[in-house]
Amino acid sequence: QSVLVYAAQETELLTALERSPALAVYTYDSRERVLEVATSAEEAELALIIPQTAIAQYETGEPIVLEGHLMYWLNAAERAEIKALVESELASELDRPVTLNLSGNDIYFDADQYFFVFSATIALLFVTIMIGISMVPNLMVEEKQTRTLDALLVSPASPAHLVAGKALAGLFYGLLGCIAVFALFGFLILQWWLAILAAVLAVLLLVAVGLLLGSYVSGRSQLQLIGWFVVLPLLLPVVLVALRGLVPDGAVAVMEWIPTVLIATLFRLSLTPNVTISHYGLPLLVVVVSILVAFTLVVQLVRRQDRR
Repeated sequence: QSVLVYAAQETELLTALERSPALAVYTYDSRERVLEVATSAEEAELALIIPQTAIAQYETGEPIVLEGHLMYWLNAAERAEIKALVESELASELDRPVTLNLSGNDIYFDADQYFFVFSATIALLFVTIMIGISMVPNLMVEEKQTRTLDALLVSPASPAHLVAGKALAGLFYGLLGCIAVFALFGFLILQWWLAILAAVLAVLLLVAVGLLLGSYVSGRSQLQLIGWFVVLPLLLPVVLVALRGLVPDGAVAVMEWIPTVLIATLFRLSLTPNVTISHYGLPLLVVVVSILVAFTLVVQLVRRQDRR
């Protein structure tokens, strides 16, 4: 078990930890540094603080209470196992009872730096882009080739109804893909309502883009050729914004307003503990307006085909 330790001063408590064969101990020179390292950890590492009070308890022979911090995503069984291990190892080394206090000491990562957050965000967008850019336009192309779309256009259904039906079909398949992403990365999510909202918005946006693409192309070969030119400007800005510091600040400032980047922002916010409308209000508004504009364009294109 990895243990990241900060001790207020040199103490036998730290020496006892280092003697334990079951613990891999790493020491740091400040409490802030220990928590910073623990925040970026991708495995179950214990951040252990040995305060002056614990050192005084050891010197006076009192029961020792240490302060422990663990990542919030560890379940109760994993927490209990780590707590029992550290307490038993120290008790055997010091020959007195030791209590590790974990209550209220959860660690939350920086959503802009944690690797799994980037992986989860890219996975969510990649799934929705692939469904929106590949499956949805293919349905449109197939309907054009089989003349099914012509039959639908002369039916009582309005262009808006036709677009809504295709959007619902795309939403269904897109959300199935998002469920797979949630199953893989769900342990990171704190604000489920915001994660689900980000997924729905991502699917709707990419379905709208897919319908626009399907309205323009006439065959599958043309779709495959153009599709990749559409994917790059949707996904690449998300990667470039994540490389902040390596990419010019001016370029990042512009790319932050691209709808897919805003959706990535909303999803990252769902992985943080304290979220208010000031964090997600403006990105949410821009994404919703973008979706409405995209679907309006699709309806107009379908209406033009109807007039022909």
